[in-house]
Amino acid sequence: MTMGKDWQSSACILCSINCGIDVAVEEGRFTGIRGDREHPGSRGYLCQKATRLDHYQNHARRLQQPLRRRPDGSYERIDWETAIREVADRLVGIRDRHGGHAIAYYGGGGQGNHLGGAYAGPFRAALGTPYLYNSLAQEKTGDFWVNGRLFGKQTCHVTEGIEESDYVLIIGANPWQSHGFPRARKVLQELSRDPRRTLVVVDPRRTRSAELADVHLQVRPGTDAFLLAGLLAVIVQEELEDGDFLAARTLGYDELRAILLRVPVEQYADRAGIDAEAVRRVARGFAAADSACSRHDLGVEHSLHSTLNTYLEKLLPLLTGNFARPGGNNLHTQFIPLIGHSKEPEEGGATTRVTGMREISKLFPPNILPAEIEADRPDRVRAVVVDSANPLQTAADTGAYRRAFGKLDLLVAIDVAETETVGMADYVLPASSQYEKWEATFFTLGFPTNHFHLRRPILPPTGDTLPEPEIYRRLMVAMGALPARLPWLERFARWHRRFPKLGLLPKALAVTLALRPQLRPYLTMVLYATLGKALPDGAAAAAVVWGSSRFYAGRYARQVRRAGHAGSGAMLGEALFQGILDSDTAVPLSTHEHDEMWDLVRHPGQKIHLAVPEMLGELEELASEPMERPGEGEFPFVLAAGERRSYNANQIYRDPAWRRSDREGALRIHPEDAARLGLADGQRVVCESANGAVEAQLAHDDSLLPGSLSLPHGYGQEYPDPEAPDEFRQTGPRINELTSADRCDPWAKTPYHKYVPVRVRAAAS
Repeated sequence: MTMGKDWQSSACILCSINCGIDVAVEEGRFTGIRGDREHPGSRGYLCQKATRLDHYQNHARRLQQPLRRRPDGSYERIDWETAIREVADRLVGIRDRHGGHAIAYYGGGGQGNHLGGAYAGPFRAALGTPYLYNSLAQEKTGDFWVNGRLFGKQTCHVTEGIEESDYVLIIGANPWQSHGFPRARKVLQELSRDPRRTLVVVDPRRTRSAELADVHLQVRPGTDAFLLAGLLAVIVQEELEDGDFLAARTLGYDELRAILLRVPVEQYADRAGIDAEAVRRVARGFAAADSACSRHDLGVEHSLHSTLNTYLEKLLPLLTGNFARPGGNNLHTQFIPLIGHSKEPEEGGATTRVTGMREISKLFPPNILPAEIEADRPDRVRAVVVDSANPLQTAADTGAYRRAFGKLDLLVAIDVAETETVGMADYVLPASSQYEKWEATFFTLGFPTNHFHLRRPILPPTGDTLPEPEIYRRLMVAMGALPARLPWLERFARWHRRFPKLGLLPKALAVTLALRPQLRPYLTMVLYATLGKALPDGAAAAAVVWGSSRFYAGRYARQVRRAGHAGSGAMLGEALFQGILDSDTAVPLSTHEHDEMWDLVRHPGQKIHLAVPEMLGELEELASEPMERPGEGEFPFVLAAGERRSYNANQIYRDPAWRRSDREGALRIHPEDAARLGLADGQRVVCESANGAVEAQLAHDDSLLPGSLSLPHGYGQEYPDPEAPDEFRQTGPRINELTSADRCDPWAKTPYHKYVPVRVRAAAS
């Protein structure tokens, strides 16, 4: 694609959709940002957050050189050679003295920089650590675990055909702000305007998405499982299920049905604060629609019964036959998988040494890491490497993380910005920003057509920084895990790029790995160090994309050709890779027919296993669960910690000037509650939990239910005071001072961020 000389193609990095953007650059600044109309997914769509990306790229807390902590706690600049050598020596020393389990790795790419994470895998293998912690494990592992039980592998993932659907149920999400599917705001508006289609939103707050809905079920916080069980019970008790689909495509329905027949719909609806007739209307409408789909997000994944909620939500399209069809829910392919499949402990799956937490999708939950560090045991975690993450702010229980990180033998931070976690590190390794290097996101979530966008750098690196793959390569060389050069393979890589039909590089790789089997765990890094040098324009990080293209085209050849790529055998993979490398915007990877989706189900016979014993047990226990009563006791309010608003974006934006509204991250409260407490709109207040306290500005908001409060994520960073640059100030509340690692889902340890008992009082003047 050819554009005006001042515009370059890239993508937004602020959510999983990664909309295509065109950026005008002048003297290192983003002077213009617009939606990329050529992007096949976003098609020119953009929200207000993306237009402020210059605040990500250029701010006062960008890291520009390696740093080492002095004994007095201050930092000194060091060169890369010194930094790499000392970090490698200390990591190897800890590994050799205590074992690989003494080292944990946290992060490995944010919303848009996953290429670096692909090369962190070989680095972790060299360390010998099984411990990978990240935000997915804090948010989604319960969902991944349920997927494994239903569909056969935890790598199976469900997407929604919202644009084609006649009946859309969104629970625990506000796509107007959080997006979660392409062109979210336009799609919501189209749904709202079309009288033939129905949008149902389940949310304790009257969000903008809820205002656009035909039906808003304003559920009481923490009662989503009761509402979902009620909806499913109506479908079963009124015989609205799709019997033909269930008989042909599923196993275990009779066991599930027996439990749902006993669910008291009226009682559960009352528990959820919803009129029982409204529950029945929604269940009937969903079951009767020509096409229907459901979508959930953190509102139910970070609330009571987190894993059960995701299980029950998935049953809605399955019981009604709205699966593997247009406008329904579908599985999708994964081009470069973000997660893997983990066995259960009794089958040999990994567990942690201290808490005994099992691995899910090759991930471990951040909730347990402080305990793994602080334990007075010889097999505790002693070193942590953090890449593109700020767990000191984003993981539950900031106080526990602060104490635990203070007890580490070694903390290494790889990041773009001087975060709070960086501020505790022993070594700081500065990375180039996402717009200064080749990058990509692995959120390839589309069905029937899936896309992938390999992004070129649009700016030179700032300061003395390196892309993450190069940092990991240098560390592995210094650790003795990888040779400094592989000249034989480098030559074959160059020849392969010139004569791909000869297949020289795959043959040379096979010979090399046969002769040097110790390199097998480091294959992606071997590709980076060899094929990477043969790729044009410094695109070494794209070497892993070559391997994925060949594997993907081999597995989905018919679908890859259907998406417009030509070739057969290995040459189809080469054509796919070259198409990705040559394009400025996203490239269609594959296009499936809906009946081909069944090939993605991993149970024998492509049958979905509806009866998940652990979830059926928890579902039956709902009937006897005592009701939590907000409004009573020492902490009478329920706080939803982590609301998505117009101007918050995790910890990616450091400069508070990017916010055009809600500069302080206000604590929202219903006016009736504020009046009862004598608290004025705009007043400074203290919000306290059993775990800690934060100060915030109060905002009256009648979209909340009485007894409920809301605080946003993405605040609490320290930033230079614009009026006194040598002094720092905190930009809003640090919500994880309030949350507790102990209040979490029993299966996946997902924190209950959306159900934090708190109290509120006026702040001291």
